Amino acid sequence: MRDATPERPAGAGQGRPPTIKDVAALAGVHPATASRALSGARTVSPELVRAVQRAARKLNYRVNPIGRALKQGASGTVGMVVPDIENPFFPALVRAVESALHREGLGLFLCDANNSVRIEAERLDELLLRHVDGLIISPVDAERSAEAVRAAAGRVPVVQVDRTVDVSTDAVAVDQHGMMEAVVGHLRASGRQRFAFITSGEANSPSIERLAAYRRVFAGDPGALARVQVGDLTLEWGAKAAGTLLSGGEPLPDALICANDLIAIGAMQTLRRAGVRVPEDVAIVGVDDTPFARVAEPPLTTVAQPVGQIGDEAVRMLLTRKREPHLAPRRLTLAGQLVARDSTPSQLKLRHS
Repeated sequence: MRDATPERPAGAGQGRPPTIKDVAALAGVHPATASRALSGARTVSPELVRAVQRAARKLNYRVNPIGRALKQGASGTVGMVVPDIENPFFPALVRAVESALHREGLGLFLCDANNSVRIEAERLDELLLRHVDGLIISPVDAERSAEAVRAAAGRVPVVQVDRTVDVSTDAVAVDQHGMMEAVVGHLRASGRQRFAFITSGEANSPSIERLAAYRRVFAGDPGALARVQVGDLTLEWGAKAAGTLLSGGEPLPDALICANDLIAIGAMQTLRRAGVRVPEDVAIVGVDDTPFARVAEPPLTTVAQPVGQIGDEAVRMLLTRKREPHLAPRRLTLAGQLVARDSTPSQLKLRHS
C-alpha cells in the first residue's frame, strides 16, 4: 500500500538540510501545523501528527532545540547538576528524575560537578545557555554553592534535591534526624550500648545534618559523642576509620553507624579482616540502600532514601513553579526507611533466643 504522504519536495536532501517547510510539503500540511505536530501540541489531530512524523523521518529532519527554545520560550528540557556521579546514590536519583521527566514529555541534560563548587557554577551556566526550562540541583557545598544557585534561580525555576543551600527555591530533602532516631532505636532494641559514628566532613547539608542528629540523639552520652570520626564519603575512608578503631587501644563499639553505605562497607571489610564478627561483635548500619548494600558480606542494614519520590516531587515542583511562578517556595521533607539485613542482629532471632 502506497504511503499517503506526497513525494519528497524538490531540493530537500540535495545539498541542504531539510526544513520544517519541506516536512510540511511532504506531509501535505501548512508549516505551522507541521511545527505544532512536532512540538506535541494537543491542537493537532493524531492522524496529522502521524503524517508529519512520517514525513520528518523520511527527510531525516531534526528539530533544533535551541532554535525552538528561542522561538517558543520553552525547550522541553530540564538541566540537572549532581555533586558526584561516582557516589552510587546519585545515579539512582538521576534515574528517578529522568523517569519523572519522561512521563511529562521532557528531556534531561545531566552534568556532574565533580565535587567542585567552581565546576558546579560552570555547569549551571552551560545549562542556562542551552535554554533549559528549569534546573534540578543537589548542591556541592551548603554555603559556597549558594551564589551560583541564587543566580540560576533568578533566571529559571530551580528545585534543590537531597542537598540544599539557603536560597529561596523549592526543595525536596530527607529527614536526617528521623533517620538517625530509627537507626539508633533499631540498634538499642538489640541491646547495643556502645555507639560510634563514621561520617563525612564535607560541607553538604545531609552530612552536616546527620552529624547534628547524632549529637542530638547522644547528647547525654559523652562516650558516643567522643567516638565520632569525620572524613569523606568513600570506601577508603570507612576502611581507614575502622582501622583507627582497631588500633585505638579502647574496647570496640558494639554499634557502628556510618553516614553512607560506602563508608559502612569499607569499615565492615576492615573489621572482618581483623577477625571482628559482624554483627555479633559490632553491628553496622549505613545509609542510602545502594546496590552494594545488598551484595555486601554480610548484607548491610541501611536506611533507604525515597529516591523515586524525591524525583517525582522535584519534577512536580518544577512544573508547578513554571506554571505559577509567584507561589511561595515550598520545602518538602521526606522520611527514610530502615532496611534490616544481616549486619545487625535479627529482632526475630533475639525474641526467640
